[in-house]
Amino acid sequence: MKEEKKEKKLITSPMKAIRAFCVECCGGSAHEVSLCPAKECQLYEFRFGKNPYRSKREMSEEQKAAASERLRLAREKKNANQVDTD
Repeated sequence: MKEEKKEKKLITSPMKAIRAFCVECCGGSAHEVSLCPAKECQLYEFRFGKNPYRSKREMSEEQKAAASERLRLAREKKNANQVDTD
């Protein structure tokens, strides 16, 4: 019998850690997480890997323009560094 070796993924955030815990708790089934009967669990509201209390960020047109400019400059800098190293 061939044993399958599962590689553990690197968990990079608390929300991903909660999601991984919930999937493991539900026997490894992501579908079972949505059917979780443990409503008293402290992690119940976070079981889908999203924070239900976090509101979506609203940006003004000025903030969007500033962010766009920062991104453009960062990309130019990155491309300049790649050309220098080649």
